[in-house]
Amino acid sequence: MSTEMQVPAHIAARIKANKDTGHRSAILDALAGGGDSVPRISIRGGKYRLVAGGVETVIGNTLDVIIVGANPGTSKMFFEGAYTGEEGVGPRCQSSDGKTPDSFVSDPICDSCVKCPNNILGSKVNPSGAKSKLCDDLRYLAVVPAADHSQVYQLTIKVSAMKGMRKYMSELANYGLQPEYVVTRLGFDDNASYPLITFSRGGWLEEKGIATVERVMDTDQVKLCTREVAGKAALPPSNTSNVVSIEQKDDPAPAAPA
Repeated sequence: MSTEMQVPAHIAARIKANKDTGHRSAILDALAGGGDSVPRISIRGGKYRLVAGGVETVIGNTLDVIIVGANPGTSKMFFEGAYTGEEGVGPRCQSSDGKTPDSFVSDPICDSCVKCPNNILGSKVNPSGAKSKLCDDLRYLAVVPAADHSQVYQLTIKVSAMKGMRKYMSELANYGLQPEYVVTRLGFDDNASYPLITFSRGGWLEEKGIATVERVMDTDQVKLCTREVAGKAALPPSNTSNVVSIEQKDDPAPAAPA
């Protein structure tokens, strides 16, 4: 059987341009590659870690990023039994849009998130006695490091950090600021007993970086990181052996705009 393919001239021109520039399809990588094909930010051990291509780079207890995308809905994720941190163990069921299970979920708990018994407040009771849900609420963000705008990472925000995130966004809105105009400093709440992400303004995006960030915002990689284009099943943060340690300085964040 012949392996040749007749490609139209306009497609061939784009293939050549992609080879010349080294451009790769983010969607192709996510669907044809491994489960860790979408770069992500891990907060394992109370440290921000950039995970991409099987390599984990330890940054420190703060990370400066620019937010370039967000899933408009609240996503869902359900682990059957207590999550043990075992590498490669994914969720039992999940929904990127928070409405119906993702298409790749082989045995969904329910065909509708609204009707799912695991999505009811009180289906889980925390050790403190507070009512919660067996199916976790999540928000998927897409961010680029302030030091390098070329790589987009997925940042998962759990329900415990959503209040702080909404407050930060409201503060930006009060000044007429969009998230992509500023450097957002991710930190941790010192008063929390677990790694609780905090948000604060860490500076301004330089003028020369605005055009680059705006181009990044329209890419497939952003949609994959926010799961608006769902690839393979999401995996919990894995323990990789290739770890590079880069400690970021904890410079005080500048004052809010006057």
